[in-house]
Amino acid sequence: MIRIHILGSAAGGGLPQWNCACANCVAARAGKIDSQTQSSIAVSAGSEEFHNWWLINASPDLPRQIENTTQLQPHRNESRNTPIAGVLLTNADIDHALGLLLLRQQEKPLVVYATDETRAALTWLDRTLARFCGIEWRTVTPKFQSLGHGMAFRAMELPSSVAFQFRDNASGRTALFAPSVGSFTQQLRDAVQTSDLVMFDGTFWSDGELGQVRPGARSAREMNHLPISDGSFDALCQSPAHRRIYIHINNTNPMLMPGSSERAELEQAGIEVARDGLEIVL
Repeated sequence: MIRIHILGSAAGGGLPQWNCACANCVAARAGKIDSQTQSSIAVSAGSEEFHNWWLINASPDLPRQIENTTQLQPHRNESRNTPIAGVLLTNADIDHALGLLLLRQQEKPLVVYATDETRAALTWLDRTLARFCGIEWRTVTPKFQSLGHGMAFRAMELPSSVAFQFRDNASGRTALFAPSVGSFTQQLRDAVQTSDLVMFDGTFWSDGELGQVRPGARSAREMNHLPISDGSFDALCQSPAHRRIYIHINNTNPMLMPGSSERAELEQAGIEVARDGLEIVL
């Protein structure tokens, strides 16, 4: 059994974003659509008892996300403790790694799985945390590695990022988490087709989306995000996964608005839009 909590479902900046007055941010401030914190997921195996949870990325909103998720809070039988066993980083983006600083109060080194490229890019963070708990870096591999409690994971290398596939060893069920996808590799296509749960990069609906609210902004592909409309939608439609969910959603994405044509297209295809607090048992 794999248990998943979506702690944050938004891309960098969250929803609403502090300096943005796009239609979605205005609607979120007015309470017409749900606010979203920055993307992070907690994954564990087995029952809901107090045991190890692994974070996929650690967003700047992590303290708030922990307080919103009972399973991640310290157990009352000790003054200082945490069920968070460590963090798996998909890349070195600020909105994926800054939350590591907020875990500095623990008494033993923080376990972080990452590529050598990501670790090198986070040298500044490594130096900062060395004065506190420090980091125990572990390298990700393309082969399944055990995380304990009958759960394993592997990393799939992508341009400037990795995707993670988790497996419950008892049932064989798998979950794919790919929040930053610039292009499909054959391995990623295979994982989309064979995973029981697919959580995929839903940052932008269209390639030029951000430029419509901020003239001169880079395109989705220039920011290493495959747009939904002419990039990932067809692949997810063809996936036989039990659940397919877009995550890491930018505040400008029109699919966030209920009743929009974009949301209707996803609903017709049976594809979900992630939300903070969503719980999944696989």
